[in-house]
Amino acid sequence: MNQQITYNALVGFELESIRKELGMEQSEISEITGISQPVLSRLEKGKAMITIDQLFVVCAALGVKPEDIISKASQGVEAFSTEDAVNVTTTKEANTSGAVLTGAAIGALLTLFLTKGK
Repeated sequence: MNQQITYNALVGFELESIRKELGMEQSEISEITGISQPVLSRLEKGKAMITIDQLFVVCAALGVKPEDIISKASQGVEAFSTEDAVNVTTTKEANTSGAVLTGAAIGALLTLFLTKGK
């Protein structure tokens, strides 16, 4: 059975990774952005679709460019597209067709796929 990952989950994973790298809590980002902590959690886990507005304000709070987040997520899409066991899909498709990888699983798989040739 193929596992599925959404584009939103890849973007959320990148945001979460940067936030943790900076040593920031979701509550801090929430306070800066006005996005509630539960919503931030859902965005980071790919369980909610991130809007362009949300992406820009969260990126500003983290001190990163939105295009850098999209670029890193695109690298993840490319890495996963070479694997038969993982399918990158939209949130709507994932909701109707089964399991979605999130959080640590995304990180572990991305690390594996992106360092495979090195």
